[in-house]
Amino acid sequence: MPRAVRAFTRFAWITLSVTVVVIVWGAVVRATGSGAGCGSHWPLCNGVVVPLAPATSTIIEFTHRLTSGVAMILAVVLALWARRVFPAGHAARAWAMWSLVFMLFEAAIGAGIVLLGLVEGNASALRAGYIAVHLTNTMLLMAAMTGTIRTTGLSAEAQRAKAETTGTTATGTAGTTGTARLVALALMIVVAAAGAIVALGDTLFPHASLAEGIAADLDPASHFLIRLRIWHPVLAVATSLVAVFSFRSMLVTTLVLAQVGLGVMNLLMLAPLPLQMAHLLGSSVLWIAMVWEWMGTDAEMT
Repeated sequence: MPRAVRAFTRFAWITLSVTVVVIVWGAVVRATGSGAGCGSHWPLCNGVVVPLAPATSTIIEFTHRLTSGVAMILAVVLALWARRVFPAGHAARAWAMWSLVFMLFEAAIGAGIVLLGLVEGNASALRAGYIAVHLTNTMLLMAAMTGTIRTTGLSAEAQRAKAETTGTTATGTAGTTGTARLVALALMIVVAAAGAIVALGDTLFPHASLAEGIAADLDPASHFLIRLRIWHPVLAVATSLVAVFSFRSMLVTTLVLAQVGLGVMNLLMLAPLPLQMAHLLGSSVLWIAMVWEWMGTDAEMT
């Protein structure tokens, strides 16, 4: 691999890693109710560039904005650098550009959440919808960055051969495996979006015990965010089974089991913040691994 490509690949990994850190810190913002830490101002914080004598919530929110800005700059550099390193038509250039597009969407969604007041104690359906869209875009962003890294080593000839192989095996084993993995990826997005909504419900409507929480989940008079919580573990178990049997990968299976374990711990311990962060981090790593292996499906099956 040429030196320029190696340097680009290292930078792409850094960009993805920083993005994951920003995603996990977003859980801290939500769990601590710090989304309004900068008031209703965006991109300024409480009307200023740098807040003076900030409260804890302001520090948490401002840190999230700063790290998001760093991730945005890295995504811009990644897209521009890809155009210099790879020829026109190379997959890495396309994936890097999509990374930037999804990063811009991420910023726009984040701004909307603040400007529309979908923070703190807001328990509206609009906020739940925004969070679901936010997480869906986040997953697509990580997928695009993973695709950028995965395709850096492909030559133009290798890309053409991969395309031809995909076309000739679309109805064979590789095609079936690829489709099953796509289904697992789609389910993973649904589970992530549902998990974000469940986490919001846990934050806004905490319970003193597991029994009290389950009773509230099953009470038809409960808020819709509470009644939705019971569906997350159901979807998670179904998705885990599909992922394990479609990927048949030791890495994916191990990460799935770790996620299930973290999910159970979150449930039993009433979702303390460190466990929420670990669960979101594990979800991100699992997603990256699944996208990585999905992109290698044709190579594995031929």
